[in-house]
Amino acid sequence: MRPVLRVLEVLSVLELLSIAVLLINLATVHIDGVASVIGPVHGALFLAVAVTALFARDLMLRTRLMALIPVAGGVLTLVNVRREARR
Repeated sequence: MRPVLRVLEVLSVLELLSIAVLLINLATVHIDGVASVIGPVHGALFLAVAVTALFARDLMLRTRLMALIPVAGGVLTLVNVRREARR
């Protein structure tokens, strides 16, 4: 696997985990401290995925565009990165 694909895969998984923590917190106990810590972390991960996808070489256009979709971008990027790794 190319290094950029590995980086995108790791960032996408981390972004997916952070949004899961935010949504679980929102649906259950809604602790403000969790949201105030994980919210900026999720935002930074989203931006890291988007910027990495936009500026990486030899990525399919679909992968670049899917990385820009809020909330679902991490999952869609992860699927596309795994598809590109097989190519």
